[in-house]
Amino acid sequence: MPPLRVAFCPHPPVIVPELAGGAAAELDELRRAATDAVRSLVDCPAERIVVIGTDDPSTDPDPSTDPDPTERVWRPPLSASFRPWGVAVDVPLGAAPPGAAPEATPAPGTASTGAGRRLPLSLTVAAWLLTRAGVDPARTAVEMVAVPAGTPPAQCLRRGRLLAGSAAAGPRTAARPWAALVMGDGSACRGLSSPGYQDDRAEPFDDEVAAALATADHRTIARLDPALAGALRVAGRAAWQVVAGTVADGTVAAGTETPGATNGGAAAGDVIDWTGRLTYYAAPYGVAYFVASWDRN
Repeated sequence: MPPLRVAFCPHPPVIVPELAGGAAAELDELRRAATDAVRSLVDCPAERIVVIGTDDPSTDPDPSTDPDPTERVWRPPLSASFRPWGVAVDVPLGAAPPGAAPEATPAPGTASTGAGRRLPLSLTVAAWLLTRAGVDPARTAVEMVAVPAGTPPAQCLRRGRLLAGSAAAGPRTAARPWAALVMGDGSACRGLSSPGYQDDRAEPFDDEVAAALATADHRTIARLDPALAGALRVAGRAAWQVVAGTVADGTVAAGTETPGATNGGAAAGDVIDWTGRLTYYAAPYGVAYFVASWDRN
């Protein structure tokens, strides 16, 4: 079953006011837009929210030795922390079941699952946004999935289709309504002072992504070039293409063109119709950030 609603948010650490310091007001608009998008997931009839983010580069497998990289999964109760980014902001998500023995305090930036696995930045920011939006994991189940950044598009789409079939959640939840929160930044090459320096290909790439998010054009997202995205230091490509697989309901493949496509790239033969809305697109600090929502019609 495809999700009822999808929210797209970026994951810069400075979205957290305590990390932005004196520049916090500069991102107020982004913070509001992201919080509103996530709150729309919390308030919709979904019984679970699946967070899809890109794993940290240090965990990315070598495609020459691991041609089929596997995502990592977390579920509450867990605790994330922004201490690795210099500020003591901890984000608990969910509580242990009544009567359960208390767990040891997790190390900064790790999930409190007993495995000591550190949450990647994308999911740490997602936990902060979910908490800010008022999610209650006791009422709405939360699952967090980190996809290796180098995952090829075809594998991303396949994983998305599996996710839509509730492969990760088990057959008993296959018919339960769910929503997706997708974490990812655009290019980091928008200007001489950007993290990746100026690249003239960055703005056209980001504009194409923004247009696709605004119109729920999952076909364009599915066709994003991983080599170009990598060169432009795009942090969201893999996560975006996973969700493209979930919303396409198995009807799209990377590189596929459908003549006469309409409604944001959805062809007449598509099973699911979507409406998109882009509520934020800017490149402060030389990095492109998007906030968008897709609703299943």
